[in-house]
Amino acid sequence: MQIWTIAAVITFCGGVGGFVNALNAGDLHLPHRQPGNVYSPGWIGNVIIGAVAALVLWGLYGPMAKVAVIGTPAATVQVSLTFADMAGSIITGIGGARILSNEIEKKAMARTKKNLAEFSESGEKNYGQ
Repeated sequence: MQIWTIAAVITFCGGVGGFVNALNAGDLHLPHRQPGNVYSPGWIGNVIIGAVAALVLWGLYGPMAKVAVIGTPAATVQVSLTFADMAGSIITGIGGARILSNEIEKKAMARTKKNLAEFSESGEKNYGQ
């Protein structure tokens, strides 16, 4: 199996993990802006982030981390893909997409908190009149 084929499988598995996160978080919608101008990437964003996270992590820490992509290879390396690599990529995809989902939720909560504070202040002013 060639390294680029393995990279494609790892990317696909990360995308599956991103989709699993979208299912788990209830983000099965298309990308859109939520009230308060908070961007929600939906399931497509989760899949992309999961795929990229899995590929980057596999490239950094996987068995092929020391393989030369450009230049002279140091030695002949057996290229292989294990079930552990695939399972790790799915888990990485879930984790990477979860980080994205948490950031979106944090921004939405901050916006809600700000709106609530503004509403509370305007209510106090109206009540005092």
